[in-house]
Amino acid sequence: MPAKKGQRPWGHIRKLESGRFQASYIGPDLKRYNGPRPFDSKMLAEGWLAREREMIMLSDSGGQRWVSPVERRTRAAVRGQTLGDYATRWIENRNLAPRTRKLYTDLLRLHIAPSLGEIGIGALSSDDVNRWHAKTLTDKPTARAQAYGLLHAVCASAVENELLSKNPCQIKRAMTKNRRKEPVLPSVAELKALADAMRPEQFKALILLSAWGALRFGEVTELRRKDFSDDCSVVTVSRGVTHNGPCVVKAPKSEKTRTVVLPPHIRADVKHHLDTHVDSDPDALLFSAGRRSRCGHLSQSVFSRALDTALKSIGRTGVTHHALRHLGGMLATQAGASVADNMTRLGHSTVRAAMIYQHSTDERQADIAAALSVLAEAANPTTSSDVK
Repeated sequence: MPAKKGQRPWGHIRKLESGRFQASYIGPDLKRYNGPRPFDSKMLAEGWLAREREMIMLSDSGGQRWVSPVERRTRAAVRGQTLGDYATRWIENRNLAPRTRKLYTDLLRLHIAPSLGEIGIGALSSDDVNRWHAKTLTDKPTARAQAYGLLHAVCASAVENELLSKNPCQIKRAMTKNRRKEPVLPSVAELKALADAMRPEQFKALILLSAWGALRFGEVTELRRKDFSDDCSVVTVSRGVTHNGPCVVKAPKSEKTRTVVLPPHIRADVKHHLDTHVDSDPDALLFSAGRRSRCGHLSQSVFSRALDTALKSIGRTGVTHHALRHLGGMLATQAGASVADNMTRLGHSTVRAAMIYQHSTDERQADIAAALSVLAEAANPTTSSDVK
């Protein structure tokens, strides 16, 4: 529709009481946008409107996406931020687990910000990153990989927000965590001796579930009576607990519930534990810390002390809870578990292209559990396998 006589064909300019001129227009999103400030002359206001109109016309003709004046001013303010400020806000605005948030905050504060924190987010270069990485946490490969991974993720967001033209984190395999030493694993015979030596006696079931069920510590200490089938052949892992600060119960690390078929040779011990040490309430914890714990969950430090004492009694040292889970994964592989089977059993969520065509069924999990008991009986011929 053509403009009326005396009316502007596009945009609006009005003279203020101060004698300056305010320009505005209705954008493609049907919102009104004002100029960044009152203009000293009408000609300057006309010039601003002309530039805005040109950007809209370019977007209409298939050019770059139109960006509103408000968003452009916001981006300009963000570009002026330092990497430290931008990364701090990045962490604050992410939906992170408490332990992950603390880890990221500490990595930023202690290992990234001291060297790179004052560099403008839009000015960060690959040379800056390479120099930082060459000197950072060289004696702690896991923490080094985590710090680099955090920086890579922050910069990836900056690229998405058009604050960086490309991600300056280009070091190959820098996010790969290389273990400096392999975990100390007990033999199958030593595992049985360790379980029998645990004191108090209810910790025996924790050893068995952690190793033969390959459960994480936070998963096994959040298990409740209701998570077990009546014959103790299957345990459902749907939660985990963390103690980094307040006690937090949430979904497992993979964010997925999984069922683990327990090897027949440990089912009687698990049932004995439930009958002897666990309250009849379906929500009763398998391993309660009693009044000594703020949330009722067993702490890893209490268990570690009991584990160390039991290890010394059988002449072993250096075995950790994580080593028990690692052992469980290794034994499942020896029993014939494929990579897909072990991903299901251990609750791993890493996805690789080769995994798309591999599947793990409940029947396959039962086969693995039975094979695990065969391994145990071969090492301990007297092991009871009455519970099938």
